[in-house]
Amino acid sequence: MEEERETSSLLREQRNLREKDRRMRMKHLFSHLSSLVSNKRLPVPQLIDEATIRMKQLKERVRELKQKKERLLGGRVEEENRLRFSPSLHVSARESTVELNLIIGPDAMNFALLRIMTALEEEGAEIMSVNLHNMEHKTICTIIVKAIISRIGIDASRIEKTVRDIIL
Repeated sequence: MEEERETSSLLREQRNLREKDRRMRMKHLFSHLSSLVSNKRLPVPQLIDEATIRMKQLKERVRELKQKKERLLGGRVEEENRLRFSPSLHVSARESTVELNLIIGPDAMNFALLRIMTALEEEGAEIMSVNLHNMEHKTICTIIVKAIISRIGIDASRIEKTVRDIIL
């Protein structure tokens, strides 16, 4: 009987300590909120109302600033997007190997890559490696090919023309 009282007393003390800690954390959090929202000390319900109003004002301000940014940039944003997606190609040849560095929009990459690889094989090239790197609004692709028959070699200018026709 005595043991049960001690156990229940101990449990009650632990519960009281947890509740005291919870209240102290809440007091600290409300104090921090108060310092962010207002210069003066406010009752909790009024503090929450003020914080809600302030959040709505900030959200509206962000919306206004985004609209202003779009107005100020105007046509430049559209031009940047267009330039971002305009494909580019650089071809370099060394002995019987050719390296193609291609930048293209991610939407067109899968379709273009299949067509490019088929065209390279038709030109007598064996694909040694293909590396793809996705970056923001573009995909960078490096393709290294070598001549299937090294005595005949590869015509890099013809490969370049074929690939340009595919990506443009």
